[in-house]
Amino acid sequence: MNKISKYHPKRSTLTRSSALAVGVATLLASSVFRQALGFFTLAFTARLLRPEDFGIIAYFMIAVALFEMLQRQIGLVLIRIDDVTLEHLNTVFTFQIVFGLFAAFLLWVIQPLVTLFNTPHLVEILPYLSVLSILVSLRSPRFLLYERSLRFSQAAVEETLNRIAYSGAAIYLVWLWRDFWAVLVAVFVGMVVRSTITFAIAPMLPKLSVSRWRECLTFSSWSAGAQLSQFFANNMPQLFIGATLGLADAGLYRVGTRITEVVTTHFIAPLQRVIYPGLADVARSTDRKREAFIRLNALLLAIVLPVSVGTALVCKDVILVGLGFKWIAAAQVIWVLAPLKAMETLQANVRAASYVAGSTKTLFMRNLILLILVCFYMWVGTRFGFGGALVASGMSSLTALFITLILAKSFGSGSFWEPLTVAWRSFIACGIMVIAVICADLILHSGTHVPRLLVIVLVKVFVGVVVYTIAHIALWTLARRPEGFETSVFALLTRLGRRLKQSQI
Repeated sequence: MNKISKYHPKRSTLTRSSALAVGVATLLASSVFRQALGFFTLAFTARLLRPEDFGIIAYFMIAVALFEMLQRQIGLVLIRIDDVTLEHLNTVFTFQIVFGLFAAFLLWVIQPLVTLFNTPHLVEILPYLSVLSILVSLRSPRFLLYERSLRFSQAAVEETLNRIAYSGAAIYLVWLWRDFWAVLVAVFVGMVVRSTITFAIAPMLPKLSVSRWRECLTFSSWSAGAQLSQFFANNMPQLFIGATLGLADAGLYRVGTRITEVVTTHFIAPLQRVIYPGLADVARSTDRKREAFIRLNALLLAIVLPVSVGTALVCKDVILVGLGFKWIAAAQVIWVLAPLKAMETLQANVRAASYVAGSTKTLFMRNLILLILVCFYMWVGTRFGFGGALVASGMSSLTALFITLILAKSFGSGSFWEPLTVAWRSFIACGIMVIAVICADLILHSGTHVPRLLVIVLVKVFVGVVVYTIAHIALWTLARRPEGFETSVFALLTRLGRRLKQSQI
């Protein structure tokens, strides 16, 4: 048997907590750059494309995200199992290829069914999605071993270069073509870059093998099922709106949810990428996984809550400045969903803890129940137009949060509301921030001239950041500096300060 020590990336000499902290900082810095670039790309393309174009793009992006999500689930077993061998890598690669080919075949078969939607453009993009499903599968499984060993700089490089390639191609092609095909081609460019990078950073010559199929399939099947049901629960509002209200409303919803996802799901994606390997490493090495789970809940809410609520406060002005008046209706999507999606991000911790505990079957049942409820909400909500659809989408997020709290109870040691109450300082500081930003808006806001709106947005963002940070530190100090994520943050800042001083000497 070929032990993975021969193929495994060399472990860092940093301590476990330091490795996690550095991993979070690295991926977070990369994420800030990528999301800023992503928002600029969205603003540029939104000014040149129509809401109907974004409706088609929404369907395409949902399919792309589905491929990526399922492919990642296949490889996650490499992070959980104790001893990874070359046979495991080859088996995972084989599963990736088989799934990519199966998805491509399925997309060809369902073309007659898609014609029933009376949207010719959806039928046109299916052959391209078939090719893309195969392209997504061509990734090096060995790349995940860097995450297993808590080394995330390689992941930051992969994500950043992928975003640069996609954004560059999208901006150039949209300027030339002025239709949705520009964005679709840009996605292909980004995927080619991503696949190339994984093999360049983690080179291997994979062989088709299923020698470890039982070990990999047992975990991956329930894991993929859980993720698949959650994926459709998250995207069912978009699918219902497009199918019942039309591509224009689907485009508005897509832009609103895209901005919301930038400041919630995508913003904390670096943390999500660290959470599972981190919890898995803690579970293998210590008996403190429950404590780590609760602290991660507080960390997630402390970061994503003020960002999402602050985005809701300034979104109308941001849309007017960045996207143009034709997209102003997307602001109501952000008002409804941003605060809810912020709290819903707790399910990232629950999902990671379920993977570590091996209880992916329970996670699958949770997500299946959620999917059924979301379909019911959206079926009722879309009967009352776009406003009803937004209410139904908000109800879906509330239901997801409630079910998440039920599952979180088995991983924590406190009350049902513990995953939220552990972040009480963040909620209070966020409330103080809201008051401060509203006051700043009342003082500054007059007229709709774009340069003035830009200044107002920047001032409100500055006020929100300063007030939230000061309020959070003050509350932590008044609480006698309890052990929590603030302790880790200050310890990391102290360590970085010492290194800077040593480098200057």
